[in-house]
Amino acid sequence: MSYSAALPSTRAHARKLADFILRAEGKCTVLTGAGVSTDSDIPDYRGPNGVYVRNKDYKPIQYQEFMGRHYSRQRYWARSYLGWPKIARVSPNETHLAIAEIEKRGLMDSGLITQNVDGLHRNFKTLELHGTLHQVHCTSCKHTVPREEFQQELARLNPIVSMWAAHNPEKLQGDVASSTPMNPDGDTEYQWDYSQFVYPSCVKCGSVYKPSVIFFGENISAHDRDRSFSMVDDGNALLAIGTSLQVYSSFRLVQRAAKDHKPITILNLGETRGDPLATLKIESRSSHVLAETLDLL
Repeated sequence: MSYSAALPSTRAHARKLADFILRAEGKCTVLTGAGVSTDSDIPDYRGPNGVYVRNKDYKPIQYQEFMGRHYSRQRYWARSYLGWPKIARVSPNETHLAIAEIEKRGLMDSGLITQNVDGLHRNFKTLELHGTLHQVHCTSCKHTVPREEFQQELARLNPIVSMWAAHNPEKLQGDVASSTPMNPDGDTEYQWDYSQFVYPSCVKCGSVYKPSVIFFGENISAHDRDRSFSMVDDGNALLAIGTSLQVYSSFRLVQRAAKDHKPITILNLGETRGDPLATLKIESRSSHVLAETLDLL
């Protein structure tokens, strides 16, 4: 039977969550989504100030679109160039630090699975299910380049855009409350003549560089898929934080846990696709609840 918390105090939420984690006997697998990074000023997709709320017509770039058209890659890299500095300087917030502390205390030995690509989690056992923005790779020979190094090359190849960004930093600032133009994947909503933007080819084979993230329409690698399954199977319980579970790669993990009759807690503001499968639903800000939970563990 699903349980939906009826707005009790944060302390009451924390007591329930602490009990849930302790009952997992050190094997609470954690699954996180974009909601855990909003306190770091990275917007989510479906939250109150999410991308889909700010812009009803927003459509993230598709894998086939990126791979199939030179102009699509120009557009992506131009927007990403403007958005990257903010991604590069954000810091983990209370939620990231609390989850890391839970692991440090030996309470989540089965690990952390995150859908986020911002690199903010500080857990030792972390699977970045959708990849990372902090690296780019060649789609042919797999040569990898740190994103900061790639950013410097984009600046060198596009001096006019680089100069504009350097002299207009206020236009690239903002936070979730002020509807920042940055999206969760690090790009911006500014309009440019993208056809003039230059991006480098692979220095090893001359092919196409791509951010090391899973685009919409792109498959997760079999290795990462199987590893996520193993992490859920290894756990005695599953805790989903800050995710609406709309993406199937995450929702199927909740389905997998439910099929094995494992207790599931969902900590998220708003409804999620997994609510009917949850044994405990906590509708609250994760940073508030987890800070209290640490006091009780």
